[in-house]
Amino acid sequence: MEPIDKDYYMPAEWHPHECCWMQWPYENPHHNGYGAIPSWSHFDFEKGRLAWANVAKSIAEFEKVKMLVHTDNIKNAKDLLDSKIEIIEMKIDDCWARDSGAIFLLDNKNNLGGVDWEFNGWGKFKPYESDNKIAKFMIENSNASYFKNNMVLEGGSIHVDGEGTLLTTEQCLLNKNRNPNLSKKEIEKNLKNYLGVSKIIWLKHGTDEGTDGHVDNIACFVNSGTVLALACKDKNDTFYEKINENLEILKTSTDCKGKRLEVIELEMSYKRLIPNYDEPSSYVNFYIANKGIVMPTFDDKKADDNAKYIIQSVFPDKKIIDINGIDISMGGGNVHCITQQQPLCV
Repeated sequence: MEPIDKDYYMPAEWHPHECCWMQWPYENPHHNGYGAIPSWSHFDFEKGRLAWANVAKSIAEFEKVKMLVHTDNIKNAKDLLDSKIEIIEMKIDDCWARDSGAIFLLDNKNNLGGVDWEFNGWGKFKPYESDNKIAKFMIENSNASYFKNNMVLEGGSIHVDGEGTLLTTEQCLLNKNRNPNLSKKEIEKNLKNYLGVSKIIWLKHGTDEGTDGHVDNIACFVNSGTVLALACKDKNDTFYEKINENLEILKTSTDCKGKRLEVIELEMSYKRLIPNYDEPSSYVNFYIANKGIVMPTFDDKKADDNAKYIIQSVFPDKKIIDINGIDISMGGGNVHCITQQQPLCV
């Protein structure tokens, strides 16, 4: 039985949340990752934990936060986290809850479900066996209906409007390090049957090498029919063509109802923060909480202020909390990548 057979669907991120799930940064002594990919090799765990704590504290203003913490780090987490954040002891490999965590669903009676996809360390990092058990734990902890999917998928590689339309990138989902035996058509069928979508918009490229181009760095739905998308106006920038190709696809796309998308452009920061690496800094990687937005900034005042202004205009009724995202970006993602929402059954 697949979720679609029981009328389950993935709600939009702005649907009310029961809580937000996160994972506390664990420096796994057996990890092959931080150093294998240039953009991930500059991650400072001590600074990273302070940034994770800052994100968790900010989200906790709006909704409950559940933090999965490795046994070795319980004291450290208790020292740094706000007392109202729930600490759950669990063996984990890494700290990117968006990707290793469950994707939660609702049915038409607002019953909670969850999908346990396969997680393979983004096709490049080991070990990942403990992280591959996190989704099942989250679903069981939440008393949600459990659905297993043997396709490899990370939460940061998709974004939905909750009405049947999904955004993703070819660079990630068609990468041979994820599901080499599945065709594009088979991957689409899988997404439709497990997330309750009927229309998939394929963008070409992401901006980060570590995840092979997750969509949550380049575009997200912010309302029905409305997409906020990374923009690059400097024709000399190395990402100019890729980003504008994505924008062109979005501007000529329709949602599942046949309505042309409204595209709001969000200019990137042109600062390259990671030494010897070309990844731009994206403001799209924010988290939509119940009555707030937690967004990253990059010590780039003009771009930071512009991004905050645009995001506030898109979410006029939400409080915007901007946190310094530099220490998170050194690990290969940002605020959205380290969070995973559990929808409220209302």
